[in-house]
Amino acid sequence: MRLDQLEQHLKKRRPVAEANIAAKIKDPAMIKRLGIAMRHDSTLPKASIAKLGPKPDDQSILALWSTMLDKSLSSTDYGDLSADGKFDDWLTRLYVNGAADYEDINGEGGDALGAWKALSTRGKLKPVHQDFNKFKALRQIQQIVRDRDYQSELRRIKDAEVIEKHKREKKEVTVVDDERFLVVVPFNYGACYTFNNNNGYQANFCTGSSSGLTWFQRYAPDGPIVSIYDKENPDNKDGKWQMHLPTNQLQNGDQDNRGQMSRNDERFAELFPGLMKKIADGMAAKAEEIKTSSEDIVRGGYDVAAAVADIKKKAPLSYASRVETDEPEVDPAAEVDPNDGPGTYIVTQTASGRTARIEGESRQDIITKLTTRYPDSTEADYTIEKAQA
Repeated sequence: MRLDQLEQHLKKRRPVAEANIAAKIKDPAMIKRLGIAMRHDSTLPKASIAKLGPKPDDQSILALWSTMLDKSLSSTDYGDLSADGKFDDWLTRLYVNGAADYEDINGEGGDALGAWKALSTRGKLKPVHQDFNKFKALRQIQQIVRDRDYQSELRRIKDAEVIEKHKREKKEVTVVDDERFLVVVPFNYGACYTFNNNNGYQANFCTGSSSGLTWFQRYAPDGPIVSIYDKENPDNKDGKWQMHLPTNQLQNGDQDNRGQMSRNDERFAELFPGLMKKIADGMAAKAEEIKTSSEDIVRGGYDVAAAVADIKKKAPLSYASRVETDEPEVDPAAEVDPNDGPGTYIVTQTASGRTARIEGESRQDIITKLTTRYPDSTEADYTIEKAQA
């Protein structure tokens, strides 16, 4: 689509407000810098870039940026920000200066700006947080809106029905659920959105943001996403973690140390000794359910064995960590039950008193043979003793 066609399309969709950044950028140097930034941004949707062709001109790049930015700002958790000209202008400056990439802006930035504006228009911001022109980075705004003093107000502002809708639609498999932790593998955007926004700390993972469907569809086909919730620290940024090892990501709720897998592995091992092995074991135990549930995401479903191997390889410190109070492993030989194991078993039917000698690999094997042959019977109908050699 040429620039003039795109502008006509936007006019038909809604009146072109000052938020249309393409109409506001006149400086050729600025346009050139935007083009360079977009050519080097690996987080941009590949399909959108491909449609521009191998050698797109600056005006086509500008038109695409305007469309994507408008879409990001029009669908935040706190309403449509696309008509507020200061936001698109500010975000574009951050982008061309290398202070934010498209994933920052589309996945997390819009929601942070929406939260700030929702508080501002309601007079809920502290004076020190009110002057938007003082902000130099998205992280500054994200930190402000996560202030404990603002969280309850923001939760009231956010449409509770949105969360309820996603809770009803979420699709996930639970791999760990004990007194301390809840760990799930999500299979749709609804599960990711619910994890981000329901219960405890409001995380900023892009897969659970208001535009997270795009990011879920981008990441999920590469392998399972794992959402980790610490029930004992619900209001702490370390109370929520998300893991996607195909892209070397293990991040807490604020995405601290982004891109530093080894550092976050060390941090996770320190905070949650033994948990990563529980996750790996839980995934292995639910392998068939995970595989079946993910067939709509990737042909044949997830290869859980490969995902578990990835955990051992890419999160070695977390996987090897152990709780200090863990009991030492017991020698299997010391646990041998003399009334179990391979051999001959004397089986007596309680009601009739009839006795038979049956060969089996274990006591459970004998029970299985009996209940298979006599489906109406149970273990309680028999006395089973292993014959002594």
